[in-house]
Amino acid sequence: MKIIQRPYLKFLIVVILLTVSTFHFSPAQTSGFRLKTADSLFLAQRYTQSLEHYEQILKQRQYTPAMLLKMAFVYEGLNQIGSAMYYLNLYFISTNDKSVLEKMRELATKYNLEGYETTDTDRFLSFYLDHHLYISITLAAMTILIFSAMYYTRVKLASRPVASGIVLCFLLAALFAHQHYGTPMTRGIISNPSTYLMDGPSAGASVIQIIGDGHRVEVMGKKDVWMKIKWGDEVVYIKENSLRPVEL
Repeated sequence: MKIIQRPYLKFLIVVILLTVSTFHFSPAQTSGFRLKTADSLFLAQRYTQSLEHYEQILKQRQYTPAMLLKMAFVYEGLNQIGSAMYYLNLYFISTNDKSVLEKMRELATKYNLEGYETTDTDRFLSFYLDHHLYISITLAAMTILIFSAMYYTRVKLASRPVASGIVLCFLLAALFAHQHYGTPMTRGIISNPSTYLMDGPSAGASVIQIIGDGHRVEVMGKKDVWMKIKWGDEVVYIKENSLRPVEL
């Protein structure tokens, strides 16, 4: 049995590492003590104290879905609907629990918030999240299969596997993009109760409208301290500190 040639062995290792990396999709886990403290305070109905602990846990880029849901509950009780919507959105992207969509629509209707209608993009995002694991497995399997064919062509048939090499590069790029940039769009929640929508990325631009917090918008880009967002059928700009990106 021939030993795999060194360049192919190195490449196979890269493929395996990239393949394995596609499966680290579980949410960050929290340190136990602080979370238990926060949960105990929540159960004792000391909601604002529990919220302080939850906020600190999240600042460390740690969370559990239940924690996010509790934070949304507390903020709704404090009548801070923008923050409640923000954490409901975080809960949804961490769990893909569709039951929370109805809660968001209920609050959006009650407080006249924009951006919570079910669109084709929402349906695609839901489908994508539902099948994320299967897409990862399919891309990984196809990558390994094409690599095997490429190795067989090069080593066994002594021929240059140009076509399979091109396909392999495409699959590796798709696998990397799927893992690291696999969200179809970036959304944000308006966080400032008096947010100015401007027609350009400048303080000297014209004010189109002043809106409150809690609205969900599509983020299209950034220029300096200005975020480019979609508002209805218009493209407008808001200050960066008026937006909380929906991301974990």
